[in-house]
Amino acid sequence: MRKIKKWLTWEREMCLVAGIVFFGFMLSTLFKQGVFSNIGWVLAGLLPIINPVCPEAWKWKYGDDEKRMKRDSRIAGAVVIFIGLITRFGV
Repeated sequence: MRKIKKWLTWEREMCLVAGIVFFGFMLSTLFKQGVFSNIGWVLAGLLPIINPVCPEAWKWKYGDDEKRMKRDSRIAGAVVIFIGLITRFGV
């Protein structure tokens, strides 16, 4: 059975996360509502939870243990969501 290559690599996912956070900050500034920043952080945190990926250069640290890599990526996403929920961004 062939493996399907994931099109959303770690680099692309991190660019997407940065774009989501930036877009949230831009909406927050434009509409003078800090909640858009929080929404951006929460959405950015959901992405690694839904699609956990790890950089190719770090795979040696995990010994190619796919389960640990996905777990750590999901933990990082949960931390980002937590930051988005508890931080009050002022505009």
